Amino acid sequence: MKVLALETSQDPGSIAVRVDGRTVAHRVDTQGRGQAERLLPLIAEILAGAGLRYRDVDVLAVGIGPGMFTGVRVGIAAVRGLRAVLKVPALGVGTLHAIAAGAAAAGVVAPGEEIYVVNDARNDEAYAQAFGPGVVAAGPPRLLAYADAVAATPRGAAVLGTATNLFATAPGARVVVGCTHADAAVVAALAEAQASASGFRDLGPPRPQYVRPPHARAMDVAP
Repeated sequence: MKVLALETSQDPGSIAVRVDGRTVAHRVDTQGRGQAERLLPLIAEILAGAGLRYRDVDVLAVGIGPGMFTGVRVGIAAVRGLRAVLKVPALGVGTLHAIAAGAAAAGVVAPGEEIYVVNDARNDEAYAQAFGPGVVAAGPPRLLAYADAVAATPRGAAVLGTATNLFATAPGARVVVGCTHADAAVVAALAEAQASASGFRDLGPPRPQYVRPPHARAMDVAP
């Protein structure tokens, strides 16, 4: 199975290619602005470096957030377009899930240990999601005030994410430093497992997991 995965919901973003259970190409984009313009040329470059063409891809995968609105949209739009052209399944992977799974794969959390991922959402709020043994989500990601995110910490869980500074004085919290970002290589691995379990069934185009509603809203204008 050949999986092409994008993770653009956080900065920096990343792209990975996974072939038969092994990551064969990986790139982190640290250039910041202009991500949308660079993304497709980077994908073509990475595929070529792995000795592959677009038509060799069996599964597409993308991080669906929560995260940066623009980043989430850029990644999902690219994967939806490629899905329409290549006629292959495209799978969405939650950003907080990828962070938790990456930490578990790296061995920085103990087998069977609960994981609590808390990413800064700005405006004194955080995206939070808990995972049980096997990195199985205990519920969907939530948008919580900082204090509520800390109060909701499962007892004894390993705390990951970009908002771990909130837990400096939280009793019983085991903060894991450095596990703050989702990576496309992990997104690819999770999508590979999902595709195998579903028999490569196309579940439709991936949808964004914004959690927070957009600040910009349509306004009623009098005729």
